[in-house]
Amino acid sequence: MNVSNREQYEVVLAALGACVSLRIPVLLWGDPGSGKTSVVESAVGLGWHVETLIISHYEPSDFTGLPMLLDGQVVFAPPAWAVRLRDNQGSSIAFFDEFSTASPALQAAALRPLTHYQIGDLQLPPTVSFVAAANPADVAAAGWELAAPTASRFVHLDWGLPIDVYTECMVSGNWPAIPVGPIPDDYQIHLDRWRVLLTGFLNARQSQLMLIPKDAASRGRAFPTPRTWDYATRLAAYAEAIGAKTDVARLLVQGCVGDMVAHEFLTYAKSQDLPDPEDVLVNGFDFASVRADRVYVVLQSVLAAVQRNKTPERWTQAVHTCSIAAVQAGIDPAVPVVRALLRPGMRPAGTPLPETLGVFGPVLALAGLIPKA
Repeated sequence: MNVSNREQYEVVLAALGACVSLRIPVLLWGDPGSGKTSVVESAVGLGWHVETLIISHYEPSDFTGLPMLLDGQVVFAPPAWAVRLRDNQGSSIAFFDEFSTASPALQAAALRPLTHYQIGDLQLPPTVSFVAAANPADVAAAGWELAAPTASRFVHLDWGLPIDVYTECMVSGNWPAIPVGPIPDDYQIHLDRWRVLLTGFLNARQSQLMLIPKDAASRGRAFPTPRTWDYATRLAAYAEAIGAKTDVARLLVQGCVGDMVAHEFLTYAKSQDLPDPEDVLVNGFDFASVRADRVYVVLQSVLAAVQRNKTPERWTQAVHTCSIAAVQAGIDPAVPVVRALLRPGMRPAGTPLPETLGVFGPVLALAGLIPKA
């Protein structure tokens, strides 16, 4: 995204805040001196602890831990910056500055911290977020392209400093801070909706689940993988839950899976006018004139609703809804959801199998989910 005015700048800032709030690693790409470091360190003014690491000053052992012999066993001692993050009582940011100067060996060493929040034998608390900043390889000091495994750990945001923001803040001294906040109470409902939309999209476009670019430069930015799709749904749900602008969700999804795939997915999501799954459970739904792909998505939303609040009555009604869909629209789009409802741990204990399951009898018996009789 080429930031050219204050509104676009604030969209990027909101996207950064969403990543930090959800503890999803984010990487800011921008030219030297464009305020990346300053905006991340502005979190100090909000009461956050920020550990800034100029990445080229560190060795792989600063991320994997330094091997030490203790009581006849090898342990991996964490570096001081990780200990400070662990011991801080409030929210923290581990800020990897100049990340494009990280050698391949250093990038590999950072994989486990970015994914599991573990440095050596030290486990970081759930109050720590990872943020990195990088210059494009063509302007970075001794820059390296990011390897695909490293790139897929981050949400990628293009950063710039528009002239109107710079001039105003230079005079006033009031620079925008990262907009961080708590997880909204209804976040899970929004997350379920976005995950349902993703399952429908990927069911129709299976090739988009994993699409690693062929050229090195593109592999160092955003592309779709199961991990980055998970990031995308979590961030889109958060943006929706806090009432952020549509552009914020769009930028976040682009930063996870890339521009072209994000456009295709968001266009698909916008075109889906899904009924309220709670209404479907109570009042039913007419599947007779509904396309198979939409039947699949509606039933997935019912599955998510039952998972949030699982009672024998709701589970039975969900199975009955799947049976109606199978009769009215065909069995194929209903089979994945009814299978999920019958998996171990999903059916409430003691709940009998509804007679309407008979429409799925041969398929479910073959899968060992119901008795062949």
